[in-house]
Amino acid sequence: MRKLYVIISALISGHVFACMPGEDFDIYFPPNSAVIPADEVLRLANWVIDQKITYANHKTRETTLVSGHAEEREQNATQLAQARLIAGKAVLDQFGFLRGTVKTSSRVYSKNDVENGRRVEISFEPGCPNKCCTGQ
Repeated sequence: MRKLYVIISALISGHVFACMPGEDFDIYFPPNSAVIPADEVLRLANWVIDQKITYANHKTRETTLVSGHAEEREQNATQLAQARLIAGKAVLDQFGFLRGTVKTSSRVYSKNDVENGRRVEISFEPGCPNKCCTGQ
């Protein structure tokens, strides 16, 4: 009987985590730079286009999270993380993608925290309907 409960719990929790409604994107930077490389701008432009198409008729409240990051071994890491945040937010604004509520933050990663902490993280969290809900 105990195994049955474990199996049922696993199935239920697997279903709960099966879909994540948010759309995430990372902009990567060279070391010690807050200038977005051209290939990253192109990747971001394509992602923004995809989101605009997917949510073209979206009428609910969305949240866009923009977070600038640096690695502690970079020069002036705290300021660099903030500069990356500003650069990422500016290009999103140029692309007309800052939708709904916009929340910002910055962070400096300690050594070995992540594989690449030189980035801006963008999380677009559409309200329902999205790919996980039925819209009801």
